[in-house]
Formats: sequence, C-alpha cells, structure tokens
Amino acid sequence: MEYQFPEALSFLISEPARFKVLYGGRGAGKTENIAGALIILALQRTLRIACFREFQKSIESSVHPIIVHKINDWGLMDEFQITDKEITCKRTGSTFIFGGLRYNIDSVKSMARIDIAWVEEAVNVSATSWKKLIPTIRGRHSDDEDSTDKGGPFGLGTEIWVSFNPELEDDETYKRFVLNPPPDFDSKGKRYAIVKKVNWQENPWFPDDMREDMMMTRAKNMDEYLEVWQGNIKRVLDGAIYANEIRKATDEGRIGRVKYDPSKPVHTFWDLGHSDKTGIWFTQTIGMEFNHIGYYENRLQKMPHYIKYLQDTGYNFGVHNLPHDGDAETLSNVTPARQLKDVGYKVRIVERPSKKFVGINAVRSVFDLCNFDEENTSDGLQCLRRYCFKVNEETGHFSREPDHDTPWSHGADAFQTFALSLKSETASKKPERKEPNRVVSFKSSVNGWMGS
Repeated sequence: MEYQFPEALSFLISEPARFKVLYGGRGAGKTENIAGALIILALQRTLRIACFREFQKSIESSVHPIIVHKINDWGLMDEFQITDKEITCKRTGSTFIFGGLRYNIDSVKSMARIDIAWVEEAVNVSATSWKKLIPTIRGRHSDDEDSTDKGGPFGLGTEIWVSFNPELEDDETYKRFVLNPPPDFDSKGKRYAIVKKVNWQENPWFPDDMREDMMMTRAKNMDEYLEVWQGNIKRVLDGAIYANEIRKATDEGRIGRVKYDPSKPVHTFWDLGHSDKTGIWFTQTIGMEFNHIGYYENRLQKMPHYIKYLQDTGYNFGVHNLPHDGDAETLSNVTPARQLKDVGYKVRIVERPSKKFVGINAVRSVFDLCNFDEENTSDGLQCLRRYCFKVNEETGHFSREPDHDTPWSHGADAFQTFALSLKSETASKKPERKEPNRVVSFKSSVNGWMGS
C-alpha cells in the first residue's frame, strides 16, 4: 500500500534518531503527520508506542481520536483493533497506549518496554516530567551491546518524538530542544537529534480555509502572524497576570541559582486541593528578601503524602502557612492543619480575601523582593507565567477574573498564600527592593513568621 507523506517530514519514517522534534506554527500538519508516520511504522514491525501529553483528563483529550481518524482516512480500519484505551495492529501486534505525564510519571516509569514515545502539545511539559520521562524510554535490549535489535522503529534504539507550537522562551520544552538543543550526533557518530521547525509552507495539503485565515492575519497583524503561523515565541502570554513581574525578575537576574541556607528556617505556603491538586512553595527569608528555593505539587493525594515529602526534604522548617481551608475537616474529621501539628510542625492559617484581585495585588506588591531558584521552582514558575485572566466569551476581551479552570491556578494561589501572609488586605503601599540603609516593613494579617 502507498501513502502520501510530506517530504519535509520523511525523516520520521526513514532516519533513526533518539530525539525527533517538530515545532512551529499553525497549519504545518505536525500532529496529523506524526500520527500517520506512527501508523506506517506500526504496520512494519512490532512496536509499543506511548502517546503522552502533560495533562490528559480523558482518552478524548489524547491523540487517540486523531490516530483513529487517520486510520479511517487511509482505509485501514480492518488492520487495527481499536478500544477506548488502546489501538492494536492486527498484522504486527504493535500497540498504541495513551497517558498524561504530570501526575502519572511514576506509573510511566514502571511501564514495560516502549519503542517510541510521542509527546504532543509538549509546550506544557514541565522540567520535572522531562527529567523523569527521558531516562524511562529504554528499549528491550538497550543495555546489551551485542544485541542486533535494540528496540525502536529501526531496531537501533528507542526514540522520543516531540511536537509543539512555541509560546514562551522560558518554557522548559523550548529551552531544552530549541534554545539549547541536544547534539545532532552522539559520541559514536550516530544521529542523536533531529530538531526541525515546520510551518504551513511545508504542508503540501494546507487547507484553503486556513490559508484564508493566515492571509487575513498577515495583512492585519504581522506580530500575530509571526507568532501563530510562523511559530515565533511570544514575549508574554496574552492575558498573563504576572507578565511584568516575571519579565522584571528575569531582567534583574532574580531567577537563577538560589542556594538553601541551612542556618535559616524554611517556610511553606500552600494551596490545598482535596479533590484536585495541591501546590506548595518553599521559601526562606534572607534579610528583607525572599528566596523561593523549591516548589512541589501533586493531585489526589492525602496529607500523609505531603507530610512525607516535607520530611524527606531534610529542611529545618519554620511555619507552614495554609489557606483558609486548612482548618476544613476531611472525611476522617481531621483537618490538614491538625495533621501537620500532630507531627510537630508549626501551622498558621492565612485568610483569603473576598476578592481575587486583592491576592493578585498582594503578589505584585512583594514580587520585587523575591528570588527564585530556576531549577527547583521551575514547575511553580510555570504556573506564575501561565496564570491568565479569563476571556469574556461574549466580548472576546479579558475580564478582571483569573482563569481558575487551568493547571496553573493552584501554584499561583499557593504563591498568593505567601503574599497574603505578609500583607493585609488594607496594606496598599508597595514595598521597594531593599537598598543599603533602607528599611522595608510589612503589615501582616498573621504574626511574625518571618522572624521564626
């Protein structure tokens, strides 16, 4: 059987490489052509293909429907057995499996052999997910140098395919594969990484309706055209709440390497998610500045999980600052605050203001005094960068309300717990960054954790 495949992407099915990375703007056909390439390879030899996204709430939000549509378009429905969880090639036994990374990475690590891992919409993938995923993708004979079949689509080793539309220069995936890409060849001279930018010009089947949209955008707004259709990065996300604060912190070098000082206590600031995710910032007070040295989040975990995480850090803790629901009873009638106190920790409840913008302004007022360890708070910084205002569905404009139905809101809310613990609702004076002989004071709705 013959299949039409774009020449610009032919390396997907003809050239082995550990990493194959496609990025660029809308209309390039990255997702659909990768799906097609995987189907072609699955028909040729027995492969186990894992299709990942950072967040996958259901099989419908995965690439499962895209692969099924491609199979149907090519008239191959009789060649595959399709269930709501897997897709299996009857001829070769190749299997497609699907999953999210952010909260399932440990189960991914325990998966049996994977020949190809495809990470779609990789712009959202966190540093933590990449660090854990990449070493996991190992073939059936990856440690056997004498084996003639080391797994992967060519028997020469496993492959990791990455596809995304760039957004921010600070996004982990963009930094890892575009700004600081892996080498083209490994130490043995074998092809290691193919990183290619593809746009609508490389798509021989670029639809007419999309072409009209593209031309309209190019005529009206060149910046938008370059971002949407040419895959250029944005300075900030549209509607990003802390865009100016993040930009300034970056320009001033306050996002980088921040060391843990064992002589100072570490205070934590929480957003609790009883049926959703929990976010925790780890912070030290150094003079009148705040060093954020760590961030952790997880979901659908009970308090003993987070207590164990705290204990495993080895930090000397000061005060654990919980939001108002820290005193809310769980099904076992034990509050999160009580569970922390029962193991000897100090706890303070930070009341949330009635209006969301008060918490946002509290964060803005203290951001100039904050330093961030770029590596250990990368997931938290991702939340702050991507925390955006809602779009009014009727007008298409941004509202004054933040979009809480996103993966980024919990990390941002945990940071608001930090800011609100320093500054009461009535405090309106913005503190300035400390200079020699300058004293900055705060009004706090809670008493004195900074000196504890």
